[in-house]
Amino acid sequence: MLNQYISPLVKLGLVTAMNGQKPFFDTARPDWFERLTDFYSSYLEIIESSGNLSLFSFPEDTAQGFYTFLENITEGIFAEAKFIKGQITGPLTLGLQITDQNKKSAYYSQELREIVVKSLALQARWQTTELSRLGKPVLIFIDEPGLYAYGQSTFITLNKNEITGEFNEIIDAIHSAGGIAGIHVCASTDWSIILDSQADILNFDAFGYFTSLTLYIDELKTFLKRGGILAWGLVPTSEKVLDLKVEDLMTIFEQSIDSLVQKGVPKERLLQQALITPSCGVGSCSVELAAKVYGLTLDVSLRLREKYGFLL
Repeated sequence: MLNQYISPLVKLGLVTAMNGQKPFFDTARPDWFERLTDFYSSYLEIIESSGNLSLFSFPEDTAQGFYTFLENITEGIFAEAKFIKGQITGPLTLGLQITDQNKKSAYYSQELREIVVKSLALQARWQTTELSRLGKPVLIFIDEPGLYAYGQSTFITLNKNEITGEFNEIIDAIHSAGGIAGIHVCASTDWSIILDSQADILNFDAFGYFTSLTLYIDELKTFLKRGGILAWGLVPTSEKVLDLKVEDLMTIFEQSIDSLVQKGVPKERLLQQALITPSCGVGSCSVELAAKVYGLTLDVSLRLREKYGFLL
């Protein structure tokens, strides 16, 4: 996640990436102010539609899968696809990973956090634009595993309203390019941060962390009322999937729906505004395990769609 999404900042000279050393913001360099000025000039030019958005593209050596996908996609393979999905990392995840020259996380610096957020916003806009060329509606998910940190004693300075505002800045960039914005967290967190944002989709690990969502019923009702979609990460991306059948996951889903309905969430909205997904990515899985995850995701989705008339 780090190398792929700092590339524009390396190109602009804001991040130093030396061989064998973790990349970092070097705010002590003599030309820091000039580099910062170049960044904001490029940002404003793009916002005003006169700049070069490709400056915030993925370099091929950090995103081989993305470019292989674009090169090999054919209309026949995706003729029945309803959407094309892309993904970027979240500002909290990236901001906590990358540091300044003194090993302080960039997220704790107002100046550096702004750079991280605006860079990710333009990368999301670029990716939305590129994927839109395939002729399908585009979903861009903000992958934010770092959100687990909110509320923990070691991260007490994290501010809920600021995080939501940062999400909205990236979401606005996705929307401005005609995309649909989702946020994915593969752990328990304060779900109101996402539910109160302008995200169109909340993607959560329904297999492992459903109970945590039940603490935010009022926010969930509001989210669904404005048309928000729950993407249920129902299929685990671990060895646990090998012991599961379609019927097992349908039971988990239906019990979860019943639990929310009992708390006053409209069942019709829950069923109409739903997607079925893996609980997380399969990048660390074997090919065989990944195939099992996606196959089961498809089978469960089809069965539930047949039974309830899902959105997807």
